[in-house]
Amino acid sequence: MEEALSNYFMDFIMGALGTAVFALIGFVWKVSHKVSSLEKQVSGEREMRQRGEKELRRDIDMIIDNVDKNREWTTSRMMSIAKELPR
Repeated sequence: MEEALSNYFMDFIMGALGTAVFALIGFVWKVSHKVSSLEKQVSGEREMRQRGEKELRRDIDMIIDNVDKNREWTTSRMMSIAKELPR
């Protein structure tokens, strides 16, 4: 009887340990999967931010170029009007 209880107890402990090992493996796999998916998401957001910054710089450069062209045109126009004024 004592031997049967000892065997039953050992079977129970081995089963519990096996379950714990599989649960630990599953937990580690799930955490590593979550980490890799978060890394992909961060990488995607970083690329979007860099693309946005690049487009913003391009737009600012275009605005500055247009301001310079308009300033040159305005200055030339003002000079021509000043030349036409009677003295």
